[in-house]
Amino acid sequence: ETRRAQDRGEDIEPALMTTLRKFEHQTGLKATLHMRGQGLPLAPDTQIQVLHIVQEALSNVRKHAGASQVWLDVVRQPRWRLEVRDDGLGFASQHGAPDETHVGLRIMAERAERLGAVLEVLSTPARGTSVVLTLPAVPGVATPAGASLVATDTATATATAATATATATATATATATTAAAAPRVRSA
Repeated sequence: ETRRAQDRGEDIEPALMTTLRKFEHQTGLKATLHMRGQGLPLAPDTQIQVLHIVQEALSNVRKHAGASQVWLDVVRQPRWRLEVRDDGLGFASQHGAPDETHVGLRIMAERAERLGAVLEVLSTPARGTSVVLTLPAVPGVATPAGASLVATDTATATATAATATATATATATATATTAAAAPRVRSA
């Protein structure tokens, strides 16, 4: 299903819906998709990487979160932002790169790095976890000055578009090092 949609150059929304329905069927958990904004579909190879990151985030929810519900919030254009969040156990994060016990986080970070994207894992003990993927801005589409990217959970602070751009630039600069494959993991 995923490959066929991308081969036809379709929007990612149907593939995300299919992914969430499969997750619900496998886990019995309620999963909600919320799409905002308009924009051109992602390139097929980008869609595939994004879907794999979403699937891995959902796998982590299934294995570790003890959640009763999952949300996938997607903001399209000028900068695509996908957030998989749950109402599960959460965790206190350790600073630094994930070790060999965090294989899923490392895989998501490597996929994000290939896209030039920023991956953040935000968690609060007893309040859930969010995995946020922010793709690079689409060339030729300006981010409005002073625009805000506002997270929809209490564990995430509001960041201005200028801060997000600076973060993306700093992350892109760091990709030459092995630490670039490590997602930012924070506790609130």
